[in-house]
Amino acid sequence: MSSTTSAKLPTYFIGHGGVTILFRDGTEPIRSGLLGIGREIKRLKPEAIVITSGHFQSRDETIQVNVKEPTKVWHDFSFDYHDTYPHVYQYDYPHRASASLARQVLTHLQENGIEAEAVERDLDHGVWVPFKLMFPEGDDDGALDIPIVEVSTYRSDDYQAHIELGKVLSTLPGRILVIGSGMLVHNLHASQTQPAEGPTYARDVEETALSYLNATTAEERTAGLLALQKRADWKLAHPTEDHILPLYVTLGAGLDEREHKVWNQGLDTAGMSFVSFRLGEAAA
Repeated sequence: MSSTTSAKLPTYFIGHGGVTILFRDGTEPIRSGLLGIGREIKRLKPEAIVITSGHFQSRDETIQVNVKEPTKVWHDFSFDYHDTYPHVYQYDYPHRASASLARQVLTHLQENGIEAEAVERDLDHGVWVPFKLMFPEGDDDGALDIPIVEVSTYRSDDYQAHIELGKVLSTLPGRILVIGSGMLVHNLHASQTQPAEGPTYARDVEETALSYLNATTAEERTAGLLALQKRADWKLAHPTEDHILPLYVTLGAGLDEREHKVWNQGLDTAGMSFVSFRLGEAAA
Protein backbone atom coordinates (compact mmCIF):
# COMPACT_ATOMS: atom_id res chain seq x y z
CA MET A 1 0.00 0.00 0.00
CA SER A 2 1.18 3.45 -0.82
CA SER A 3 1.90 5.75 2.09
CA THR A 4 1.28 8.82 -0.05
CA THR A 5 -0.81 11.44 1.70
CA SER A 6 -3.74 12.57 -0.41
CA ALA A 7 -7.31 13.77 -0.11
CA LYS A 8 -9.50 11.22 1.64
CA LEU A 9 -11.60 9.09 -0.66
CA PRO A 10 -15.33 8.78 -0.09
CA THR A 11 -16.92 5.42 0.65
CA TYR A 12 -19.84 3.66 -1.06
CA PHE A 13 -22.69 1.33 -0.23
CA ILE A 14 -23.79 -0.64 -3.30
CA GLY A 15 -27.22 -2.26 -3.60
CA HIS A 16 -25.86 -5.18 -5.58
CA GLY A 17 -28.95 -7.08 -6.69
CA GLY A 18 -28.88 -10.63 -8.02
CA VAL A 19 -27.45 -12.01 -11.23
CA THR A 20 -30.70 -11.38 -13.14
CA ILE A 21 -30.17 -7.61 -13.01
CA LEU A 22 -27.52 -8.21 -15.68
CA PHE A 23 -30.19 -9.03 -18.29
CA ARG A 24 -33.77 -9.01 -17.00
CA ASP A 25 -36.23 -6.57 -18.56
CA GLY A 26 -37.11 -3.71 -16.23
CA THR A 27 -33.72 -3.56 -14.51
CA GLU A 28 -32.25 -1.05 -16.96
CA PRO A 29 -32.50 1.85 -14.45
CA ILE A 30 -30.60 -0.19 -11.85
CA ARG A 31 -27.90 -0.99 -14.38
CA SER A 32 -27.65 2.66 -15.38
CA GLY A 33 -27.26 3.77 -11.77
CA LEU A 34 -24.50 1.25 -11.09
CA LEU A 35 -22.66 2.32 -14.25
CA GLY A 36 -22.84 5.92 -13.05
CA ILE A 37 -21.27 4.95 -9.73
CA GLY A 38 -18.51 3.10 -11.54
CA ARG A 39 -17.77 6.08 -13.75
CA GLU A 40 -17.50 8.29 -10.67
CA ILE A 41 -15.17 5.85 -8.92
CA LYS A 42 -12.92 5.64 -11.96
CA ARG A 43 -12.50 9.43 -11.85
CA LEU A 44 -11.30 9.14 -8.24
CA LYS A 45 -8.38 6.94 -9.35
CA PRO A 46 -8.19 4.66 -6.30
CA GLU A 47 -5.20 2.36 -5.96
CA ALA A 48 -7.32 -0.61 -4.88
CA ILE A 49 -10.78 -1.54 -3.62
CA VAL A 50 -11.43 -3.19 -0.25
CA ILE A 51 -14.98 -4.53 -0.20
CA THR A 52 -17.37 -6.29 2.16
CA SER A 53 -20.25 -8.31 0.74
CA GLY A 54 -23.57 -9.70 1.88
CA HIS A 55 -22.22 -13.06 0.70
CA PHE A 56 -19.10 -13.18 2.86
CA GLN A 57 -19.64 -13.56 6.60
CA SER A 58 -17.04 -14.92 8.98
CA ARG A 59 -17.66 -18.21 10.77
CA ASP A 60 -17.49 -16.48 14.16
CA GLU A 61 -16.32 -13.13 15.48
CA THR A 62 -13.00 -13.25 13.64
CA ILE A 63 -12.95 -11.14 10.47
CA GLN A 64 -11.67 -12.97 7.42
CA VAL A 65 -9.52 -11.43 4.68
CA ASN A 66 -9.31 -13.17 1.33
CA VAL A 67 -5.62 -13.58 0.45
CA LYS A 68 -6.13 -15.82 -2.59
CA GLU A 69 -4.43 -14.78 -5.81
CA PRO A 70 -5.61 -15.16 -8.46
CA THR A 71 -9.33 -15.48 -7.83
CA LYS A 72 -12.04 -16.57 -10.22
CA VAL A 73 -15.74 -15.81 -10.43
CA TRP A 74 -17.85 -17.87 -8.04
CA HIS A 75 -21.38 -18.69 -9.23
CA ASP A 76 -22.72 -18.72 -5.67
CA PHE A 77 -26.32 -17.93 -6.53
CA SER A 78 -29.19 -18.21 -4.07
CA PHE A 79 -31.30 -20.09 -6.65
CA ASP A 80 -30.66 -22.86 -9.16
CA TYR A 81 -30.87 -21.25 -12.60
CA HIS A 82 -29.90 -24.28 -14.69
CA ASP A 83 -33.46 -24.75 -16.01
CA THR A 84 -34.39 -21.07 -16.35
CA TYR A 85 -31.27 -19.01 -17.10
CA PRO A 86 -28.46 -21.52 -17.68
CA HIS A 87 -26.32 -18.86 -19.35
CA VAL A 88 -25.58 -17.24 -15.97
CA TYR A 89 -23.16 -20.06 -15.21
CA GLN A 90 -21.05 -18.92 -18.16
CA TYR A 91 -20.56 -15.42 -16.78
CA ASP A 92 -17.02 -14.38 -16.05
CA TYR A 93 -15.48 -11.15 -14.83
CA PRO A 94 -11.75 -10.62 -15.40
CA HIS A 95 -10.29 -8.91 -12.34
CA ARG A 96 -7.15 -8.54 -10.27
CA ALA A 97 -6.49 -9.90 -6.81
CA SER A 98 -3.46 -9.09 -4.66
CA ALA A 99 -2.30 -11.45 -1.94
CA SER A 100 0.33 -8.96 -0.79
CA LEU A 101 -2.20 -6.15 -0.42
CA ALA A 102 -4.66 -8.48 1.30
CA ARG A 103 -2.02 -9.43 3.86
CA GLN A 104 -1.31 -5.76 4.47
CA VAL A 105 -5.03 -5.20 5.08
CA LEU A 106 -5.01 -8.19 7.45
CA THR A 107 -2.07 -6.76 9.40
CA HIS A 108 -3.71 -3.32 9.53
CA LEU A 109 -6.87 -4.82 11.04
CA GLN A 110 -4.92 -6.81 13.62
CA GLU A 111 -2.78 -3.83 14.60
CA ASN A 112 -5.93 -1.79 15.16
CA GLY A 113 -7.66 -4.21 17.50
CA ILE A 114 -9.69 -6.26 14.99
CA GLU A 115 -9.32 -10.02 15.37
CA ALA A 116 -8.73 -11.24 11.82
CA GLU A 117 -7.44 -14.21 9.86
CA ALA A 118 -6.46 -15.06 6.29
CA VAL A 119 -8.66 -17.28 4.13
CA GLU A 120 -8.75 -18.27 0.48
CA ARG A 121 -11.96 -18.07 -1.55
CA ASP A 122 -13.16 -16.86 -4.93
CA LEU A 123 -15.07 -13.71 -5.79
CA ASP A 124 -18.75 -13.99 -4.82
CA HIS A 125 -21.60 -12.53 -6.85
CA GLY A 126 -22.12 -9.73 -4.34
CA VAL A 127 -18.97 -8.28 -5.88
CA TRP A 128 -18.72 -9.43 -9.48
CA VAL A 129 -22.36 -8.90 -10.45
CA PRO A 130 -22.43 -5.17 -9.60
CA PHE A 131 -18.84 -4.73 -10.81
CA LYS A 132 -19.77 -6.10 -14.26
CA LEU A 133 -22.18 -3.16 -14.47
CA MET A 134 -20.05 -0.57 -12.69
CA PHE A 135 -16.79 -1.41 -14.45
CA PRO A 136 -17.68 -3.19 -17.71
CA GLU A 137 -14.95 -5.43 -19.03
CA GLY A 138 -13.73 -4.47 -22.47
CA ASP A 139 -14.66 -0.82 -21.91
CA ASP A 140 -11.52 1.31 -22.17
CA ASP A 141 -13.08 4.02 -20.00
CA GLY A 142 -14.83 1.77 -17.52
CA ALA A 143 -12.87 -1.45 -17.05
CA LEU A 144 -11.34 -1.96 -13.61
CA ASP A 145 -7.57 -2.33 -13.54
CA ILE A 146 -6.85 -2.23 -9.80
CA PRO A 147 -6.82 -5.01 -7.17
CA ILE A 148 -9.95 -6.10 -5.34
CA VAL A 149 -9.54 -7.33 -1.75
CA GLU A 150 -12.60 -8.85 -0.09
CA VAL A 151 -13.05 -8.65 3.68
CA SER A 152 -15.82 -10.48 5.53
CA THR A 153 -18.44 -9.08 7.83
CA TYR A 154 -18.88 -10.59 11.28
CA ARG A 155 -21.17 -13.56 11.80
CA SER A 156 -23.23 -11.59 14.33
CA ASP A 157 -25.67 -8.75 13.66
CA ASP A 158 -23.80 -6.36 15.96
CA TYR A 159 -24.15 -3.23 13.84
CA GLN A 160 -21.84 -1.17 16.04
CA ALA A 161 -19.06 -3.73 15.56
CA HIS A 162 -19.41 -3.30 11.80
CA ILE A 163 -19.20 0.46 12.17
CA GLU A 164 -15.94 -0.04 14.05
CA LEU A 165 -14.68 -2.33 11.28
CA GLY A 166 -15.44 0.38 8.74
CA LYS A 167 -13.63 2.99 10.83
CA VAL A 168 -10.48 0.85 10.86
CA LEU A 169 -10.69 0.13 7.13
CA SER A 170 -11.01 3.86 6.45
CA THR A 171 -7.53 4.41 7.95
CA LEU A 172 -5.76 2.16 5.45
CA PRO A 173 -2.88 4.16 3.98
CA GLY A 174 -2.93 5.28 0.38
CA ARG A 175 -5.92 5.71 -1.93
CA ILE A 176 -7.81 2.59 -0.90
CA LEU A 177 -11.53 2.75 -1.62
CA VAL A 178 -13.82 1.04 0.91
CA ILE A 179 -17.11 -0.33 -0.46
CA GLY A 180 -19.94 -2.21 1.24
CA SER A 181 -22.01 -4.36 -1.13
CA GLY A 182 -25.35 -5.54 0.19
CA MET A 183 -29.03 -4.59 0.10
CA LEU A 184 -30.94 -2.06 2.18
CA VAL A 185 -33.91 -4.45 2.00
CA HIS A 186 -33.38 -8.13 1.18
CA ASN A 187 -36.23 -10.63 1.48
CA LEU A 188 -35.64 -13.34 -1.13
CA HIS A 189 -38.87 -15.19 -0.38
CA ALA A 190 -40.98 -12.08 -0.86
CA SER A 191 -39.16 -11.21 -4.07
CA GLN A 192 -40.11 -14.60 -5.52
CA THR A 193 -43.65 -14.97 -4.21
CA GLN A 194 -45.18 -11.49 -4.06
CA PRO A 195 -46.05 -9.05 -6.86
CA ALA A 196 -43.72 -6.09 -7.32
CA GLU A 197 -46.50 -3.75 -6.19
CA GLY A 198 -47.11 -5.83 -3.06
CA PRO A 199 -46.29 -4.89 0.55
CA THR A 200 -44.78 -1.44 1.00
CA TYR A 201 -42.14 -2.18 3.64
CA ALA A 202 -39.27 -2.03 1.13
CA ARG A 203 -40.26 1.48 0.12
CA ASP A 204 -40.96 2.46 3.74
CA VAL A 205 -37.56 1.27 4.98
CA GLU A 206 -35.83 2.92 2.04
CA GLU A 207 -37.52 6.27 2.60
CA THR A 208 -36.74 6.19 6.31
CA ALA A 209 -33.10 5.26 5.77
CA LEU A 210 -32.64 8.02 3.20
CA SER A 211 -34.18 10.53 5.58
CA TYR A 212 -31.45 9.61 8.07
CA LEU A 213 -28.81 10.18 5.41
CA ASN A 214 -30.14 13.73 5.26
CA ALA A 215 -29.80 14.22 9.03
CA THR A 216 -28.31 17.48 10.24
CA THR A 217 -25.33 15.84 11.94
CA ALA A 218 -23.32 12.67 11.46
CA GLU A 219 -24.32 11.61 14.97
CA GLU A 220 -28.02 11.85 14.08
CA ARG A 221 -27.42 9.92 10.87
CA THR A 222 -25.65 7.11 12.71
CA ALA A 223 -28.28 6.94 15.45
CA GLY A 224 -31.08 6.82 12.89
CA LEU A 225 -29.54 4.07 10.81
CA LEU A 226 -28.78 2.03 13.93
CA ALA A 227 -32.41 2.43 14.99
CA LEU A 228 -33.68 0.73 11.82
CA GLN A 229 -33.39 -2.64 13.56
CA LYS A 230 -36.08 -1.54 16.02
CA ARG A 231 -38.70 -1.19 13.27
CA ALA A 232 -41.69 -3.52 13.46
CA ASP A 233 -41.12 -4.49 9.81
CA TRP A 234 -37.35 -5.04 10.10
CA LYS A 235 -37.61 -8.83 10.11
CA LEU A 236 -39.62 -8.59 6.91
CA ALA A 237 -36.95 -6.38 5.40
CA HIS A 238 -34.18 -8.73 6.57
CA PRO A 239 -35.22 -12.27 7.52
CA THR A 240 -31.44 -12.76 7.77
CA GLU A 241 -29.20 -9.76 8.27
CA ASP A 242 -26.23 -10.69 6.10
CA HIS A 243 -27.10 -8.12 3.43
CA ILE A 244 -27.47 -5.12 5.74
CA LEU A 245 -24.14 -5.57 7.53
CA PRO A 246 -22.01 -4.06 4.71
CA LEU A 247 -24.06 -0.86 5.01
CA TYR A 248 -22.76 -0.37 8.54
CA VAL A 249 -19.18 -0.96 7.39
CA THR A 250 -19.72 1.84 4.87
CA LEU A 251 -21.25 3.97 7.60
CA GLY A 252 -18.17 3.46 9.76
CA ALA A 253 -15.80 4.23 6.90
CA GLY A 254 -17.61 7.51 6.25
CA LEU A 255 -18.64 8.20 9.82
CA ASP A 256 -17.74 11.91 9.88
CA GLU A 257 -18.57 12.68 6.25
CA ARG A 258 -21.41 15.10 5.66
CA GLU A 259 -21.79 15.06 1.90
CA HIS A 260 -23.66 12.18 0.33
CA LYS A 261 -25.23 11.11 -2.96
CA VAL A 262 -27.91 8.50 -3.62
CA TRP A 263 -28.50 6.27 -6.65
CA ASN A 264 -31.34 3.88 -7.57
CA GLN A 265 -33.85 5.39 -5.16
CA GLY A 266 -37.46 4.37 -5.71
CA LEU A 267 -36.65 1.26 -7.77
CA ASP A 268 -37.68 -1.10 -4.98
CA THR A 269 -39.74 -4.21 -5.63
CA ALA A 270 -41.43 -6.63 -3.24
CA GLY A 271 -38.77 -7.56 -0.72
CA MET A 272 -35.92 -5.63 -2.35
CA SER A 273 -34.39 -2.15 -2.28
CA PHE A 274 -31.62 -1.39 -4.77
CA VAL A 275 -30.51 1.89 -3.21
CA SER A 276 -26.82 2.76 -3.35
CA PHE A 277 -25.13 5.78 -1.82
CA ARG A 278 -21.85 7.57 -1.32
CA LEU A 279 -20.61 9.17 1.90
CA GLY A 280 -18.03 11.92 1.40
CA GLU A 281 -16.95 14.15 -1.44
CA ALA A 282 -16.18 12.67 -4.84
CA ALA A 283 -13.38 15.10 -5.68
CA ALA A 284 -10.79 13.47 -7.94
